[in-house]
Amino acid sequence: MRTKAWMSYLLACSGLLLIPLVGLIYIHLNQDNGKAYSLMTDLDRQIPFIKSFVVPYLSWYVFLAVGFLYLAYRDRSNYFQTLVEFIIGLLLCYSVYAIYQTTVPRPDIEGSDWLLRTVQWVYRSDEPFNCFPSTHVLTAYLMMRAYLRSVPIAMRYKIIATSMAILIIVSTQFVKQHVLLDIVGAVLVAEGVVFVVERSKRTWLTRSTAASARQDKLERGLKQ
Repeated sequence: MRTKAWMSYLLACSGLLLIPLVGLIYIHLNQDNGKAYSLMTDLDRQIPFIKSFVVPYLSWYVFLAVGFLYLAYRDRSNYFQTLVEFIIGLLLCYSVYAIYQTTVPRPDIEGSDWLLRTVQWVYRSDEPFNCFPSTHVLTAYLMMRAYLRSVPIAMRYKIIATSMAILIIVSTQFVKQHVLLDIVGAVLVAEGVVFVVERSKRTWLTRSTAASARQDKLERGLKQ
């Protein structure tokens, strides 16, 4: 890219700083407030703990970073739309956490191989509160939706993004960070946010086009 294009790209990517900024709210909320509910079902209890899934679980960070950076390069309009969806979705999840705190019981882990140590690190780093809806699922799902709706992005990248998102979502179950209802809640929030943002975008474009047409008509009238 030329210098001007690089500057435009870097300026667009600077918007990603809004995500960790909003994430500061989660740090404040991720603690025991004295009363937490469990949404675990009998089906959740049948899902086994599989330590190897901590790898795709943690790949979430790389997946989102690379996903956003490539989206900003390849489909700038879609990138900004996705960023708005992320911020709105996260704020909605945090609002739920503030009024309805949930918890997920974690298994007792025995062993000391690197996978188990990594799971233990995840458990130490993230308190078992505020699980519904899952922001892990929400953001992975929104990134998948962004790639699937993008016209400029090649099909192979859409397949990779979809596969990674599904693997990350599934990993939340096998590392016992979330229960099934956390996934359901996150997907519902994501779909609701996408619907509202896309509808607002269409309304704005329609009004903008209409206003431009009126302006052109006025200018032609003045020239006559």
